[in-house]
Amino acid sequence: MRTLLLALVTAAAVQNQTNSASLANWPRLLNRSVWIDIGLGRTLNALTPKQVLELRKCHEPTMAFQRSGGAWVQSFYAGIEMRTIYASATAETSSAGTTVLFYMAGNREPAETLHIAQSGDVLVEQTRGFRPRTFLKCDPPKPATSKPRPRR
Repeated sequence: MRTLLLALVTAAAVQNQTNSASLANWPRLLNRSVWIDIGLGRTLNALTPKQVLELRKCHEPTMAFQRSGGAWVQSFYAGIEMRTIYASATAETSSAGTTVLFYMAGNREPAETLHIAQSGDVLVEQTRGFRPRTFLKCDPPKPATSKPRPRR
């Protein structure tokens, strides 16, 4: 699992800058992105800037998305990795951001709805039967690279 997390964190580091124009290209924004839950019952406005910065360091990522062929794979981390594979997705972009609907194979109703803020770094997940959850896009530290040792 650590290897998977490292791979996802590395991939997310490449996409750490987003502007509202890129929301029109939501698949690129969401693909290989890593997110952290701000906590049940908490609102983004109630967090201090210091708390937001600490969350963005993504010490324990909560969720990640990756495009695989025509499908979307959502990985959720709650002690163990759980994956959901969505057969398709559609999106609508407005001045408030982008709403992405994920569909399971053979279902007409969306299985999950994501509301991505215009800034591209806040996501609200709505899954039928659960409370909405707010996530921040992670800005994980770049993996440490070791310097080559001089030969003796």
